[in-house]
Amino acid sequence: MQGTRKTSSSRHRRNPRSGTATSGRHRDVTLKTEMIHPYLCWLGIFLSFGVSLALFRSGLLDMHDYFYAPALLLIGFYTLHAILTDKQQYQSRKIGQVIPKAIGKYIFWGLVIFGISRFYAAHPLYKDFTPNTRRFFGDFLKLFLMLGLPYFFLAEKFRYCRDNILGDPYLRIVSLLKCLKNREFGRIGRRLRKKSYKRIYLMAIIRIHYIPIMFEQVYNGLNGFTGYLQNANFQWSIASTVMVATSLAWAIDANNGALGYFWESWFTRSRFRQIDMNPLHWFVILICYMPFIGYAVQFVPFPSLPANSEPLIGGGSANFAIEIVLLIFLVLYVLSGSALNFSTSNLCYKKIQTKGPYAIVRHPATTFKLLFFFGAFFRYRAAYTIAGLLSYLIWMVVYICRALVEESFLKKFPDYRNYMKKTRYRFIPRVC
Repeated sequence: MQGTRKTSSSRHRRNPRSGTATSGRHRDVTLKTEMIHPYLCWLGIFLSFGVSLALFRSGLLDMHDYFYAPALLLIGFYTLHAILTDKQQYQSRKIGQVIPKAIGKYIFWGLVIFGISRFYAAHPLYKDFTPNTRRFFGDFLKLFLMLGLPYFFLAEKFRYCRDNILGDPYLRIVSLLKCLKNREFGRIGRRLRKKSYKRIYLMAIIRIHYIPIMFEQVYNGLNGFTGYLQNANFQWSIASTVMVATSLAWAIDANNGALGYFWESWFTRSRFRQIDMNPLHWFVILICYMPFIGYAVQFVPFPSLPANSEPLIGGGSANFAIEIVLLIFLVLYVLSGSALNFSTSNLCYKKIQTKGPYAIVRHPATTFKLLFFFGAFFRYRAAYTIAGLLSYLIWMVVYICRALVEESFLKKFPDYRNYMKKTRYRFIPRVC
């Protein structure tokens, strides 16, 4: 998923300090910024996972307690790169302006982090499958309590600009609290119905839902990876290398998604800028993820069908060759998703990636994922039945529709329309 960058023009200009509308003909909420090159994304992933796995291997960190180490290290890598390459001009601010905002944001976001953690522990939809996510939030809250205040002080002092503060959730919430204090209940209702406020709570819903899905997958992938290596009977071979690499690839993929939903910072210029408000688009996207896909496969059992079937081709060498091909597709899928930096997030728009595989087709990750599904599905005999073919067809249509509804939303923004002119094909060069 590509992330957001620009909003459309309007007849009002927003005041950077208050977030309220002022007169003006056009509104441009963001400065044009390019996404980090895919090569640097891949370097960051290599370093973050390499260091983390070395720490796990040495025993300095326990994987089960610190499975999120690759995510934090990758955030650090991207933040350092953003600081070193940042050419934005920022406004000079006095200490008296900075301190109240820094303290307010420190308290506000501390309460948000704590509240989300408690929500995961209490809500029946999340409490049973988020133990690792809750552990992460607990540790991150401790880190936030130590470093959050100086972080916000530095951000308000040295990263204050119109592009950063427009759409800041903290300013919107403070504005609502002022109305509540003054008993201006009608104004609160009017503001909550505005698109600018709807974006905030819809983004919150998306992030709260997807963060545990991604972090739990990171844990599962790393647990599988380290489990192979810690097995006393494990021996390196081509077959075992394929199994280990597959577990690691899924962990890297989930880690990219976790960063896309979790991290937002003035230093990395990674805030959510727009959100898709189309209910049909939400349905198409959400059905591809847990827990909704768990209900969907009861009617169209595509993912679970091969598990109950015999391989189409007998013989270890033939099936091993299929495993190699599937691993290649999986690695290409992960590399494509990794190139999106912090923009690996559904239904949102941050920045546009136009380099690397995205210079060839607009949806390379979808292409390689569909190829992976094709190979993983049609290697089994059950795929060659009417029920099997129909199930596969339905799920492939769902994933293609997912890419199409994504583009339907992104086409609203000039950056993406320009990108479509330069990169004509969606999935396969010179075909479609």
